[in-house]
Amino acid sequence: MGFIKLLKNQHPDLPYLDVISKELDQLKFRITQFLHTSKMNTVFETKNEDITINFLLEEVMDFLYPSIVDGNIQIISNIEEDIKINGDRNELKQVFLNLLMNAVDAVCEEENERRINIDTEAGFDQITINVSNNGSPLNPDAIEYIFEPFYTTKKLGTGIGLFVCKNIVEKHKGKIHCFSKDHLTTFQITLPIKKNES
Repeated sequence: MGFIKLLKNQHPDLPYLDVISKELDQLKFRITQFLHTSKMNTVFETKNEDITINFLLEEVMDFLYPSIVDGNIQIISNIEEDIKINGDRNELKQVFLNLLMNAVDAVCEEENERRINIDTEAGFDQITINVSNNGSPLNPDAIEYIFEPFYTTKKLGTGIGLFVCKNIVEKHKGKIHCFSKDHLTTFQITLPIKKNES
């Protein structure tokens, strides 16, 4: 990745560098998932901070922008502003990256309109985040086992991503669920809101 950055600086017009850089970023993300899984039962440092949800989601969408454009995908977002949670930024970013990457993969199998919805709803003490896509619906068996390690519905899937998501969300005192029907599959996350101290 370092040498790709050097090449970009020295030869900015060299073709395919952006493609290589994007693929390396996604590979790094996959490797991080495996490392996180291997550390699941060990004690490792967590860096908690106050995180504004809409900024975190925008950061994730910016990271996936090339895949969204390449796939001709429509993103419809309705994200409440200034809602804060407390947690590890990198871990929570990994959760939403995973869900959105899965959504991109799901809708890219569709020939017609490809759509991903991101909605948030804030309650008194928690925020609900829904990531939905209009790809093929999952069957009930898949939904039952989808958060189990090494279970996957994709030809080249690892079965690690959603297992890691579930563990991270639960570590942050939240919950994650999956619903799928009528060409709309939704992953729903609830997390406690950071309260303003008076």
